[in-house]
Amino acid sequence: MQTYVFRIRLHEVLDDEAADRLYETFDEEIALEDGPKGHFIGFERQADTFLDAVLDAIAEVIELGFEPLAVEDELVSMSDIAELVGRTRQSVSMLASGQRGAGDFPPPVAGNVRSPLWHWADVAAWFESHEGEEVVPEDRMRTIAAINGALAGRVLAREHPTVLKMIERRIAG
Repeated sequence: MQTYVFRIRLHEVLDDEAADRLYETFDEEIALEDGPKGHFIGFERQADTFLDAVLDAIAEVIELGFEPLAVEDELVSMSDIAELVGRTRQSVSMLASGQRGAGDFPPPVAGNVRSPLWHWADVAAWFESHEGEEVVPEDRMRTIAAINGALAGRVLAREHPTVLKMIERRIAG
C-alpha cells in the first residue's frame, strides 16, 4: 500500500458541526480548510492505487451527507516530489534550499521544519518553467479529470436535470 495525498472540495461550508462529524469519521487522516478558495477536506490515505484512495474517500464523504465537487492533487512531501519528478530526494532538497537551481523554489505551505509540505501545482509549475520538464503524472491527472467529470455530472443531474437530458439526447449514440 502507498500513501496518497489529495483534497476534496465540498459544496458545504465547514461549520463546527460539520467539522466534528468529519473528524469523528476520519480521525487524523484529514485536515479541513475553509477559506476564500472553497471548503476542502485534505486527505492522507493509504490504498493500493490513487483511484482507490480517492473513490473510497468520496464514497465516505457522500455517505456522511456532504456534496463533493472536485478532487485536487494537493500537498506533497519532499519524498513525494522526488518520486513524481523522477529525481533523488537529495536533488530536490538542494533545489528547495537554493543550493542548486534558480533559488526561487516555491515555499512550503504546511508541515514543519522536518517535514515540510508543498502545493503540488506550485511545484509542478516551477519544474516546468525552471527545468523545462512537464512533471505532472499524466495518468494521475487523467484520473482526477475523470473523477471531476463524474462529480460535475452528479451536480448537473441534481440541479439541472432537463439540461442533462438534452445533452444526453444530442451526444449519445
